Amino acid sequence: MLVGLARTRDPGALDAIWAEDGQNFLTDALNRPWYEAIFTPFNGYFHVVARVCWAVIALFPVGWAAALNAVADAGITSLLALAVYWAARERLERFPAVVVGVVAALPMGFVPNALAQVQFPLVYAGLWMLLSRRVNPVTVGLPALAVLNSMLGVLLVPAAIVGLIRYKSRGWILKLLGLVPGALLQLVPLATGATRRGLGERPEHDPVAVAAMYLRWGVPRSFLGPAWLAEPYGDAWGHRALVAAGLLIPLALLAAAVWARAWAEIRVAAALAGFAALAGAVQLSAHGFGEDRYLVLISLPNLAAGVCLAAGAQRAPRAAGCALVRTSLVVFTTLVAVVLAANLRPASPRDGGPRWGATVAQARAECLVRPGLTRVTAHTAQWPVLGWEAVLPCSRLR
Repeated sequence: MLVGLARTRDPGALDAIWAEDGQNFLTDALNRPWYEAIFTPFNGYFHVVARVCWAVIALFPVGWAAALNAVADAGITSLLALAVYWAARERLERFPAVVVGVVAALPMGFVPNALAQVQFPLVYAGLWMLLSRRVNPVTVGLPALAVLNSMLGVLLVPAAIVGLIRYKSRGWILKLLGLVPGALLQLVPLATGATRRGLGERPEHDPVAVAAMYLRWGVPRSFLGPAWLAEPYGDAWGHRALVAAGLLIPLALLAAAVWARAWAEIRVAAALAGFAALAGAVQLSAHGFGEDRYLVLISLPNLAAGVCLAAGAQRAPRAAGCALVRTSLVVFTTLVAVVLAANLRPASPRDGGPRWGATVAQARAECLVRPGLTRVTAHTAQWPVLGWEAVLPCSRLR
């Protein structure tokens, strides 16, 4: 959790509020009844978990909002990472399960310490709960919360259906039923026109183009991170070489696992990589381009799939005959550690934003000098022209 808080750059995790967190979630939590704010859609879908957190944050002084937002998100992300480790431990030995958990605690492409972004690690943790053989409130409840909090959570529904067809067990029925309320909440208002969500600036409907974008953008960044692949495609031979390396890494891991006949790990890796491809296809086709935050549900499953393949190859008896296979997990873990370090403190539009303490102080001063004023608009981004702003009631500031 402390490492997560340290990931945010200037002005720091505890003194800045991310765009939607201020303009939508905080504003609604301060100006609407709590039950109305929790079920207010934004951009066409519902964020129940994030809004519940903001309803609690709104009970405290407004000046604490930035710090509480950051601590809540870092804490939730850490707990979700523990849940991922717990589920991965069923399939993997301790060390590779720890690697999977650490990767989940420091997701690449993630704007850290912002409750608006918690949807991504929540959906990923929900995927691992579906992969778990256990059936309990955690493995049923986490996927249910994921779909209640994000339209992307609906992607867990086909995963649960495939699992039910494959295993035909009562546990999978319960997990699938747990997804139904959230799926209805997200899809029915959208289908009836009660909510509206537009696609991206230039949606891409050509499946070949989407697949090519996923292979050029999603897969290489999954294994090497966005920090080293920030340039546009093809601008330099070095960039092309990194893209090629990012594609060869999973192929090499798969070849090692097949050679070692690590079929159990290959099946888990296939489920993870399949979900990454599904999430990538949906996000890239909807928006027509890759953006770092869309990388989370691609990189996390792909990296976990790589860990599964490496662990399976190294564990299998045939690994003893090949030094590369025998050391595959150590080599891949070293690569993952370097990539996570390079992407630990990601650049984002949040960098250089207004300090929340100063913003609240200015809003308070405005309320005090104008007794008839009921609300103050406070900019929460370094570019006021973008319109990221929070509406603060003077009754909470005087």
